[in-house]
Amino acid sequence: MITTEEIAIKVYQMLQNSDLATMISGCVDYERNDYTKEDVIVIPHTIDGEGSVRFGQINVNIHVPDLTIKVGNGKSVKRTNTKRLIEIRAKAIEILQNHYEKGMGYNWNIGRLNPPIKEPDHDEHFVSLALELTVRDKKCNQ
Repeated sequence: MITTEEIAIKVYQMLQNSDLATMISGCVDYERNDYTKEDVIVIPHTIDGEGSVRFGQINVNIHVPDLTIKVGNGKSVKRTNTKRLIEIRAKAIEILQNHYEKGMGYNWNIGRLNPPIKEPDHDEHFVSLALELTVRDKKCNQ
């Protein structure tokens, strides 16, 4: 049966081969490398069950550096770039929504959408979307 890591490769390819890859300042990848740029990170999770139908999840995290806002007395503060997080997530959803991989025995639907989360020790926030996977034994789909 197929694994989440194998499905994550398909997710990565779909994002990498889309205009999302050129609309961000960083890259589509499996890990973070540069916290000063916008990145879209694909993170496979587990698949549960032993039967002919199993359920799993892949998260797609969208990372965006915080904005620097000038405040009184020449000081500045960091603020969440919510608008940009929403724009990139909307594009990812457009690309990935409700996907069925014909002949491969799996599909996904967009699941949980998380609000912006502060990345510890970095001046950035990220949002994530969950791809809820359904994996079937290919012998049952023939």
